[in-house]
Amino acid sequence: MSETLRKLGLIGIGVAAITEDKIEQVVNDLISRGEVDREEGKALVNELLAEKGKQMQELKSKVSEDVQNAIERSKLATKDDLARLETRIAELEKAVRELAEKSE
Repeated sequence: MSETLRKLGLIGIGVAAITEDKIEQVVNDLISRGEVDREEGKALVNELLAEKGKQMQELKSKVSEDVQNAIERSKLATKDDLARLETRIAELEKAVRELAEKSE
């Protein structure tokens, strides 16, 4: 099975870049040429789709990590930062009102 994958060149280029339809088309071509039988073809499609899912998850994780790192480096305020500031502002406004009431 892995020899067939090497022949297809799918290991080197990454399965994530290939659509499900293209995977099925390539496997069907292998079946029609007699390089794999139907059962091997089904197993190959399942294996490639599983690998594609794994690679897509790894890509999502990497992109998420890179975005988070970029946000941290940019010194942008996060939602948590804004929530803390809003709470602090509300506390200060309350203290100012209380001081204003005492001075009246």
